[in-house]
Amino acid sequence: MIEIDPTSPLPINDQIKGGLKGLVTKGLLRPGDKAPSIRGLAVSLKINPNTVARAFRELALEGFLDSKRGDGNYIARSAPGQAREGLAEAKDRLRDALRQARQGGLSWDDISDVIGAVKGGEDETR
Repeated sequence: MIEIDPTSPLPINDQIKGGLKGLVTKGLLRPGDKAPSIRGLAVSLKINPNTVARAFRELALEGFLDSKRGDGNYIARSAPGQAREGLAEAKDRLRDALRQARQGGLSWDDISDVIGAVKGGEDETR
């Protein structure tokens, strides 16, 4: 469901947040759906439950999750809009990074190799 990369410079709690937003963007989670449990997600990702709890607290503060005491977390009505906004921001950052890479001397073939490595799960850029 959600994947994390322990070698990524992106903190694990941010990867969890991105993963949940991705599930909403893809339509796999919809407003009103119950989010995965903190404990269950921690077990499946093999990480500390406190890391998942932190991600969920931040998502609740952002209005992406509705937290119901004693009943868990639910995807908020505003979540799809927030996920789309985040996707648009990611596209802008990628566009800027591609421009920078080209200006820095990378060929389109070099860029394609990096994209292929990331897509294949073998990010050789590290």
